Amino acid sequence: MKKVQRTLAAALAAMMLMALAGCSKGDVTKEVNSGLSDLKAQAAEPAVEPQTETPAEPKTDAASEPASEPAAEPEPEATAEPAPASAPAENPDYPSAAGLNTQTLEAFGTDFTLVLNVTCPDQGWYKSATSFGDLKLFPTEDPSHIFSGDPRITFELKSGLDKINYYYDSFENVEELTPRTIGGVEMAGRTYKNVGMWWTEYYGEMPTGGWLAIKISGVDIDPGTEGDTILNSVTFG
Repeated sequence: MKKVQRTLAAALAAMMLMALAGCSKGDVTKEVNSGLSDLKAQAAEPAVEPQTETPAEPKTDAASEPASEPAAEPEPEATAEPAPASAPAENPDYPSAAGLNTQTLEAFGTDFTLVLNVTCPDQGWYKSATSFGDLKLFPTEDPSHIFSGDPRITFELKSGLDKINYYYDSFENVEELTPRTIGGVEMAGRTYKNVGMWWTEYYGEMPTGGWLAIKISGVDIDPGTEGDTILNSVTFG
């Protein structure tokens, strides 16, 4: 609307100037008609409403943003403590032989008996619960699994030397050893292989009658070993 008013005022001003300048009436009329035509054309145009500019979102300064919290460091996993070593499974057929063991040996079919005393280490040694005139000692960590071929020390009382040598013809690679005194009795010694096992054997006649054979397989009896200590502990009652 303001634009139309400004145009009309301009047309009137032009007419006045032309009149003053001595323009003819026809020229003034043409000029007025031209001005009115422009006014009509402008009035016919739709008014353009001014566009409202959308205010831009304020830029966020990276420096003004709150600093992100540092990632939490993972807590170290707790180290599981090693489980304590479990005690060996108990086996009623092979009880512990720790400490002093006293057993009366009998020579089969005779009246010969012998009271045997032998001391074993506090751990790792077991004995057979069932005796057939002998005493068997086993070094093992698991007494629930003792087999016929496992290491052992066996004490057997026989009626005579012939019984000690009963299977002599089946012995392989027999070698004689220096005699050894055990429990105050000097005993002969030998090594041999029998039924797939290597044996060290000491044997001798007992003052109370009968012959004692001490058979060792898979057990070290060198000086200072547990096997040597056991042999040195032997006494006869």
